[in-house]
Amino acid sequence: MDEARVVAATELRVGLRAEFERDITDGDVAAFADVSGDRNPLHLNEGYSRHTNYGERIVHGAFQVALASAMAGMYLPGRDVVVGSFQCRFPATLRYPSRVRVQGEITGWVPQTGSGILRVRIVEISGLNVTAEIHVGFSFHEDRSTRVEQATERFAAAGDRPVVIVTGGSGGIGGPLMIRLAERYQVIGVARSRHSQEATGPHIEWVTADLTEPEWEGHLEHQLGGRKAYGFIHAAWPFAPHGSLLEAEPGAVAAQALFGSQVTIRVARFLRSNAAGSARLVILGTTAATIKPLLSMSAYSLGKATLEHTVRLIAPELALSNITVNLIAPSFVPVGMNNAKTSKVLLIETAKVPLGRLCTPSDVAAAVEFLLSDGASFMSGQTLPLTGAQL
Repeated sequence: MDEARVVAATELRVGLRAEFERDITDGDVAAFADVSGDRNPLHLNEGYSRHTNYGERIVHGAFQVALASAMAGMYLPGRDVVVGSFQCRFPATLRYPSRVRVQGEITGWVPQTGSGILRVRIVEISGLNVTAEIHVGFSFHEDRSTRVEQATERFAAAGDRPVVIVTGGSGGIGGPLMIRLAERYQVIGVARSRHSQEATGPHIEWVTADLTEPEWEGHLEHQLGGRKAYGFIHAAWPFAPHGSLLEAEPGAVAAQALFGSQVTIRVARFLRSNAAGSARLVILGTTAATIKPLLSMSAYSLGKATLEHTVRLIAPELALSNITVNLIAPSFVPVGMNNAKTSKVLLIETAKVPLGRLCTPSDVAAAVEFLLSDGASFMSGQTLPLTGAQL
């Protein structure tokens, strides 16, 4: 590619992709060694490298970083970009001569600051091995102050409310949460069936989708209609089986663990691809996970504990896209699956709380609002217990 592609700041969005292929020859590696001064025999001397644990010559890691630089400077975003940082890992060695595919994807973009993150993957084509994953921090070398003012004017002129998505919106906590969030945000509720969708209002929309099915992302993208999401509140949960782990049906245990891991990962991927620059992911958990697991609902506790660990593990990845993720863990809330509890049970549960009352949907909503606020912008990967001082 002789001429650099030009992708303007106004055209950038999370999920935008580009790729190119190229051969890596003996001459390429030798030229890179001359330019960089790195003439380590592992890269150049076939006799030496044959007696190492690699068995043959390998391409410099920095050579692959240079391919990421080429992606940023020539393809995506292209001519007007300036690189500010590289974060790299090399999961597999790249031997040569070989042919590679260089894949780029915008995973973070903040119009207000004109900065973003480009994820670059180097794939060795013959074996389809990912040999490098490089996150490139970038900005633009045009007049930054002018662009920021123009971007701010566009956002103000649009007058659109930030979009927040709520799964489990028809549940005992989800419904009140949606109504409260609709005071400030445009809220899209996700529920498995229409008859249970109770919250209504001019700033509330609904999507019927089952998060365990393969097509829910498409339904939600259609509802967004090109809009980007600022927040995603994941409050859905399939069911809460009773019994110990040794007595539980294998399918029930698997379903709980799956919802705590794969479904949550899909939610995170969806937000990363449809986020309005910086964004917030808030997960609804429970103290009955790792804080105070329930032997009488062991599969449920296991699934919710999986949820907590999933949040911690995806937080560093989402941070590269300027997305925070945190989990709220309320104690006993007398709604939803607890709605049918007797007055005696409610009194017993209340007696366990030093503050003298049970956690309410309003308490959960207040915690959600905090995690969506500017005050929580540096908080990510955390569990926020709502216990009323219970130990």
